[in-house]
Amino acid sequence: QLRLPFAPSGSSFDWKRLLLLIMHDRVSSISLFFCRMASVCFKRVRRRKSVKNETLFGEQDGLEMNDEGVGSWTAEKYRQFQLYAHQFTQGMKGKWKSLAYLDLYAGSGQSRIPDTNEILLGSPLIALSLDVQFDHYVFCEKNQKRLEALQKRVAKRFPRAKVKYIYGDCDDPSFQIGDAIPKNALTLCFVDPYSIGIHFSTIFSLSQCRKIDFLCLLASRMDAGRNPHNYPKEECKKVDILLGSETWREDWEKSKEGLVREPNLGDFICREFSRKMEGLGYLPTELHEMRPIKDDGGRVLYHLALFSKSEKAKHFWEQASKYSNPQRDLF
Repeated sequence: QLRLPFAPSGSSFDWKRLLLLIMHDRVSSISLFFCRMASVCFKRVRRRKSVKNETLFGEQDGLEMNDEGVGSWTAEKYRQFQLYAHQFTQGMKGKWKSLAYLDLYAGSGQSRIPDTNEILLGSPLIALSLDVQFDHYVFCEKNQKRLEALQKRVAKRFPRAKVKYIYGDCDDPSFQIGDAIPKNALTLCFVDPYSIGIHFSTIFSLSQCRKIDFLCLLASRMDAGRNPHNYPKEECKKVDILLGSETWREDWEKSKEGLVREPNLGDFICREFSRKMEGLGYLPTELHEMRPIKDDGGRVLYHLALFSKSEKAKHFWEQASKYSNPQRDLF
């Protein structure tokens, strides 16, 4: 049972906390009980799940936390990631010699939501918590304190996991993962930067001579979409680096021709990034196939996009997007 403060006027009722719990399936049905102590009791009645180990929540342990770009929406991102990774390992286990997970911006392993103080597991710990696990894990992080915190958390929770840690900037030209991932493994790479900071050259390098799918966070609205007049300037190279191209500005100008209202730059960048991935042999990913992550006001902050050469992976993604929707099968 979960007890939340409630005044008769409803002014102190923690609706935000309740919605957060519902969104992550920690509450699947609700019963209201008004009592003399002016409280409301929410009783969780668990229904059968396809994901047995479904928690996204961590606990305070005194170690370094991720704090950049964290908000109530972060849990929605991780839920989508969790459901897809679950489908990936369930569907591919035994069909490949081994499965590998690569996290390019691994962080510390846990995040704190400022408004609620809820602690969320990060993508490395979620990947290690799957019902069907990967055979190999590689965590990359350029912040030494975060990497050390991640190492301690993994050692405590998953002492037997085959994990390799790489300290450094994955977008540095000298960065190498070496033989951390076997060449014959099927790899899922999570690319979750803190801004529109993906380097296409990094994606290109990793895609060579490997069977690797990419799950990318494209900061389409919280970064690119909020700077539509700055990014197209010649002196701003962020989008050039993301797309691995210096000619995208011409296509951006062409996309505006004949339109009364200027299109969204972030959406344009998502489409262009997808087109660049097609050039590497990945299946087309349309904007509507990407998972929009929204803030509390319903505004899109960024998109999660899967890039794979397999139709089966696209099906897994569709299913994950369907069931990660907080409005789906709520009661």
